[in-house]
Amino acid sequence: MDVLMVGAGEYTAGYVPTAEGAASDKPAGVIAITLFDLRRFGKVRRLVLCDASGKRLPAIRENIRRKIGEVYKDLDTTLETHPPDGAPFDRHAYKGAIAKMKRGDMATIFTPDDTHFEIALECIRHGLHVLLAKPAVQTLAHHLQLTQAAREAGVLVAVEYHKRFDPIYADARARIPALGPFSFFSSTMTQPKKQLDTFAGWAGKSSDISYYLNSHHIDLHSWAVGEASRPVRVTASASDGVASARLGRSVEDTITLLVQWENTDGTHGTAVYMASWIAPPADCHTQQGFHYMGHKGELRVDQAHRGYTTATDAAGFATLNPLYMKYTPSPSGHFAGQLGYGYRSIAEFLERAAAINAGTRSVADCAAEGVLATLDGTARVTAVLEAGRRSLDQGGQPVTIVYDQRGWPIRLE
Repeated sequence: MDVLMVGAGEYTAGYVPTAEGAASDKPAGVIAITLFDLRRFGKVRRLVLCDASGKRLPAIRENIRRKIGEVYKDLDTTLETHPPDGAPFDRHAYKGAIAKMKRGDMATIFTPDDTHFEIALECIRHGLHVLLAKPAVQTLAHHLQLTQAAREAGVLVAVEYHKRFDPIYADARARIPALGPFSFFSSTMTQPKKQLDTFAGWAGKSSDISYYLNSHHIDLHSWAVGEASRPVRVTASASDGVASARLGRSVEDTITLLVQWENTDGTHGTAVYMASWIAPPADCHTQQGFHYMGHKGELRVDQAHRGYTTATDAAGFATLNPLYMKYTPSPSGHFAGQLGYGYRSIAEFLERAAAINAGTRSVADCAAEGVLATLDGTARVTAVLEAGRRSLDQGGQPVTIVYDQRGWPIRLE
């Protein structure tokens, strides 16, 4: 397949033009390095990389050459870039890049949250299979519109919730149905203050830390309970003081969502999702984990600590997680991260998109198997995130999620 990468920043190419550079858990990015490696195995042909500004492209290509091309043996990092070098910032530069692709190609969209809808809709209308950064979009209305557009175009659209491919999270999801009706869920995700510099262009302007981090565990929770439970009311609260001083505008430091869920047996459960980007430097970039309690049992997962640590004179003490992305080369010098769940989330989407093109699978098949976070299966996640934002904007007032007779969320009240 030919692949278009829209967005050339940290997650795509490991490019962050700040003093700190890319995060410790993705120093060479995730998207581009995975696609370069998939090309080595004959699964990818042409690669096109699009950024909103041509002025950054020379530095981005140099970053890829230095962090990827010079590190791994036999890894072809050839790609086309769009727009032309030196072109000024253009929010709609992606349209020219999409025009270079053909129906059945794949697109990855890793851009600020508020741009996802318009870029994805353009890709869908062009007949491209689309893998979106989380969150898919910021509003339930946009989510449902994209779902309908994808259905009409016959293309696969999913959200890159890579935690679905973490073996621990995937195993927890498989065990949760046996724990009885849902009772309580609590999750935490925190990142260091330098993330505020990485995301200074949009933090507190067009999105917030709940959309960026809480989305992971809301998806995990929703995916695990399936149709046995659904979120019905959201109340949000936030703290501030650090991010606003650092960026010079109003920005929440930490956002907590309190969500009531309703089980099919008539009982209720409570979920608390917390996300923050004002943590101090620690042993790992993201402190994260969750606690799930059902009527018959519970699970606790510490995703940040896998019992694997290092300490060096240069970097101090750190917790390692090669289960996500393994950047250390193989003994032969080749890239060896094919089993990482960051890699697999991209590879498995590409394989299913290729199967759809070949006629051996349908979009409905891919949605029904429940592995990818397709738009059909993630509308509730978007509903909770938007409800949280609305609750904050309304001074902490609760927001209700309304469903139709099929069990689909259709609006917020």
